[in-house]
Amino acid sequence: MNKYEWLLFDVDNTLLDFSKASKESLFKTFLDHNMVCTEDIYKTYKVENAKVWIDFEDKKIDTETLKKIRFAGFFDLMGITKLDPFEFNTAYIKNMVAVSEAYTGAVELIKKVSDNHIVSIITNGLKEAQRPRLAHVGMIELFDSIVVSDEIGVAKPDVRFFEYTYNSIPNPPDKSKILVIGDNLMSDILGGQNFGVDTCWISHKKENPSQIKPTFNINSVFDIESVL
Repeated sequence: MNKYEWLLFDVDNTLLDFSKASKESLFKTFLDHNMVCTEDIYKTYKVENAKVWIDFEDKKIDTETLKKIRFAGFFDLMGITKLDPFEFNTAYIKNMVAVSEAYTGAVELIKKVSDNHIVSIITNGLKEAQRPRLAHVGMIELFDSIVVSDEIGVAKPDVRFFEYTYNSIPNPPDKSKILVIGDNLMSDILGGQNFGVDTCWISHKKENPSQIKPTFNINSVFDIESVL
C-alpha cells in the first residue's frame, strides 16, 4: 500500500524550469529597455538575486522590500543608473510569466499522481508571478491547494508556512502520510523536516553540500514514482 496520501510540490526547478525562465526574462527585460544583457551580467544577477531571497527566507526583509531592492543592489554593482529598479522588477516578472515553461511531461506527471494522491503547491514567490505562471503552463487547475508565500505573509522554511499548508485542504491526513518534494535543501527539505513530515530532495544530479538529510533523494521530479 502506498504510504503517502498527500504530496506537496515546490514549483521552481521542481515542476517549472525556473533557471531557463529567469535567464530568458532578464535578457528580454534588458532588451525591452534598449540595453543588452550578457552571460556575465546574468551570472552576477543570479548571485545577487540569491542573496536577496536568502535574506527573505531568513526573515531579514519582507516581500515589499524584496521587490524594491532585488535589482537595486545589482544595478549599483553593475554601474547601471538609468533604470528604475522597482519598475524593472515589475517588467521582469511580467516577462517571467510569459516565458515560463513546465518541464516536459510535468503536467502529465501531476495528472497521474493526482489519481491516487492529494496534490498541492508550496512555493516561495511573488503573488504577481506564481499563480500566473502556473496558469500559463496549464497546471493551475491540477492542484487541491496552492500556497504562495507572498499571499500568506510567511515563507518556507518557517513552520508557519507548513501549518498554513496543512490547513489548506479539508480533513488533512496524518503527517506520516505527507511528502514534501522540492529542490531547495533549506526551504523545502529542512522546512518539511521541522514540520515533521517526510521529504524528497530533487538533486538535479548535484551532491548534497549540507548536513540536511532528506528522506529520499531523486535526480528529477520524474523519479518521484519510484518513491511512491
